[in-house]
Amino acid sequence: MEKKNEHFLLAAVFLFWFSVYTYPSFLTTYATNTLGATKTLAGMIVGSYGLTQMILRIPLGIASDALKKRKLFVMIGFMLSIIASAGLSVTALIAGREKIPEGLAYAVLVFRGMSGMMAATWVNFSVLYASSYRDDEAAVAMSRIVVPQCGSQILAMLSGALIAGAVGELWAFLLAAAAGAAGLIVMSRVKEQPPTGEPLTVKGFLEVLRNRQLICGTVLAMIYMLVVWTTVQGFVQNWARDIIGMTTAQLGFLSVANLLPNTVLSRFSGTVFAPKFGRKAVLAAGFAAIAAACLLYPKTRSMGSLLAVQALLGSGVGLIMPLTMASAIETVPNARRGAAMGIYQALYGVGMFLGPVIGGVIIDRFGGSAEGAAITAGYTANFYTAMGIAIFGGILAVVITGKSISRTERK
Repeated sequence: MEKKNEHFLLAAVFLFWFSVYTYPSFLTTYATNTLGATKTLAGMIVGSYGLTQMILRIPLGIASDALKKRKLFVMIGFMLSIIASAGLSVTALIAGREKIPEGLAYAVLVFRGMSGMMAATWVNFSVLYASSYRDDEAAVAMSRIVVPQCGSQILAMLSGALIAGAVGELWAFLLAAAAGAAGLIVMSRVKEQPPTGEPLTVKGFLEVLRNRQLICGTVLAMIYMLVVWTTVQGFVQNWARDIIGMTTAQLGFLSVANLLPNTVLSRFSGTVFAPKFGRKAVLAAGFAAIAAACLLYPKTRSMGSLLAVQALLGSGVGLIMPLTMASAIETVPNARRGAAMGIYQALYGVGMFLGPVIGGVIIDRFGGSAEGAAITAGYTANFYTAMGIAIFGGILAVVITGKSISRTERK
């Protein structure tokens, strides 16, 4: 890949994720504490981000392969992010009035779903980047692209939480809109090389759908996403506020503690650990770390202990994520990779949608409430449920994971 073009691409990746991650660190507490949403509705708000991705990613992948265009869809995604962030900014302005209109949280549900529509175009973005590498270098490409992806999330969630805590949620939403606008400008400078090969047909799509490595990577991604979105991206922040007493500004440090080891280990998962120890072992270790974190969450009673557990879970995700992404595309011809990545990301979107919804229901069911404060038992039930799911994922990884593609197996 031309160095200048790669720099534009990686900068666009950074801005892509920055534009949707300036506010997730406080979104559930904003919905429940400021707008009066129930835990179930807060879970739906978080889950709407995954729901729209689940619905759109396969069609986006197919359309991308059929039109042989990737960049166009990414630019549409940036525009959707700008609209979503602007909409959330309006809700924050309205929430600043003396009397907050009933049902305002449902507007947040809509705009968070729209940001999920933006994130759905990651199908096109990740394939656009991976297409510049050889088929056997898919794991390397995914490890490289994850660094600006997770790095931007660290900075976005930290800065967003600090800004929200200092001057209000409105300014964090406006920062997201500004990042989306900057990303649109940078993406316009990226040069695209259209994929070669025959247009995608129904037969070709069915062949992609039956790809064993794609199926394995997708199932494992769906499981780890289910855990992540019922904990880190779901209700860990509520645990931090309701049980430990952390402030909105401090919630950003939770994201840093989770994403920093995620970023570091993602860089080495596909390039160092998998070649040395094998994918099966690395995936099993990742799920074991996630399960251990879920076991330890209910034991945390201080900011320091919670940060340590966040780091443990982030380490597990960092080991898993690049390998499941690589499995989705490395044995699929370049001209069909949009469809393959669409399938992969749509189905892990199931985990992103169901995780927070299930978590919200469990917390409401087992925790109850006392003057609006969540009961510890509900959160504990949610964490232990997530632990069971992670253990199942680790066992499944050992059973179904095959060998990675060799350098002689090119498609």
